[in-house]
Amino acid sequence: MKWDALIIGGGHNGLTAAAYLARSGLSVAVLERRHLIGGAAVTEEIIPGFKFSRCSYLQSLLRPTIISELDLGRHGLKLLKRNPSSFTPLLDGRYLLLGPDSALNHSQISKFSTRDADAYQRYETQLLKFCEFMDSLLDSPPPETLREIPSLTDSMKDKLKKSVFWARCLRQALSLGQRDMVDFMDLLVSPASKVLNNWFETDVLKATLATDAVIGTTVHFQTSCQSEYISVSSLFFCSILS
Repeated sequence: MKWDALIIGGGHNGLTAAAYLARSGLSVAVLERRHLIGGAAVTEEIIPGFKFSRCSYLQSLLRPTIISELDLGRHGLKLLKRNPSSFTPLLDGRYLLLGPDSALNHSQISKFSTRDADAYQRYETQLLKFCEFMDSLLDSPPPETLREIPSLTDSMKDKLKKSVFWARCLRQALSLGQRDMVDFMDLLVSPASKVLNNWFETDVLKATLATDAVIGTTVHFQTSCQSEYISVSSLFFCSILS
């Protein structure tokens, strides 16, 4: 049998690509060497009686458009929010518990610093603003470069399409305001330690928030020097829709 498309690997990315191709009317084959599909987004009983997520630490990077377009709810998808979202124990018996309850978060952080407790809500508000700024960009296909020499009509259509895309980006950037745009760029390019030090004074809170920023820092092509700078973008992107 001949296939229109062949997907090597039945992980969550491969399955998403295959679903969209099949949705467009193509015949698709997915090849997976393991005994189950799903890749990082699976739960397995690694130790008898105990189930673990293989690698999928957050659902936040699963775009809502994918959920709706592929009608995943009808196919059994159910999202469970983390509550609480983090627990950080200390050697002296104290702990920091954070979750979706803002009052609880303020109370918990106040055990270590009232200044940080007040700053945390402003920190989350700013991150949410940045997430809303990025949302439409993440779901928008970027303009492509034409490989062949187009006709004058096609060339004008391509330029108009790109102009609309970049004009929307500029409009969204201007909506943030100068101060927030500076903070946004700082968040993307600065070390996670610098960003968190600018906001907070308590090590236990900074350590808890920095866990999202260290994801990906042990990838083989990153040096230990590079990773501190690269990781901060994860601090932001892991916050999107989480």
